[in-house]
This record gives sequence, structure tokens and C-alpha cells, in this order.
Amino acid sequence: MTCIFCEGIETKQILIQTDNFKVVLDIDPIQSGHLLIISKQHFMDIRELSHSALMELFKLQKQIINVYETHFPVHGLTIIQNNGAIMDEGTHFHIHIVPRYKGDDFWTHQKVNCNPLLISELVKQLQFERE
Repeated sequence: MTCIFCEGIETKQILIQTDNFKVVLDIDPIQSGHLLIISKQHFMDIRELSHSALMELFKLQKQIINVYETHFPVHGLTIIQNNGAIMDEGTHFHIHIVPRYKGDDFWTHQKVNCNPLLISELVKQLQFERE
């Protein structure tokens, strides 16, 4: 299957870019100004990014957040990372930046089929990974 992020983004759609990432408007936005930060390489998982690419990603997020918070009347932003097998077919690693406003009901309409997760095991694994 062809990746829309690798093959389907035209240069004129790219708002800004760095060595490893490009930023575009989401084609199906949750809110006006909804952006995507997309890796230029076809990574499926954040764990595939090098340390320097991760630092570049965080700097880019910080730059974008600063633009919104300084120049627009947003109340905040929600950052959503899509990673791994849960992503839509024909895409790869990307991050959503969604402008937020008080009373926008962003979380009100989220319907999720809950799956049980053993929290004690999660805590154990998180602590193990830190060591």
C-alpha cells in the first residue's frame, strides 16, 4: 500500500519543515488550525527515531506551541501521537497538534471501547525501564 505521507503530500502543502519532519494542515481537522507533524522517513514507531531526531521533534513542537500561544487566542493545545499498528492504513508516524478552547467539548465526544490493563504490571514495567 502507498503511504500518503511519503507519496501524497505536495510541496505547496508543507507549512514548515526541518531535516526530519514536515508540518501540514490536517485534511480532516478536529479544529481550525489542526496540524500534523510528519516524519520525512517512513517510521512506524517513535522508537525508530534517533535521539537527535527526537530532540528536533520536541524543538519543533515547542516552536509551534509558541506560535499558537503567542499569536492566537487559543486556550491551549492537545498533542496526540499516532504510533504503531493503530495508525490508519497508508500513513506512518505522525503527531497531531490541535488548538483548544475552553468549552470546546473536545473530550466529551470521545467514545472508546475500554480494554482492561493490569496497572500493577504497567507500574512494574515502567519502573524496570527506568533502571
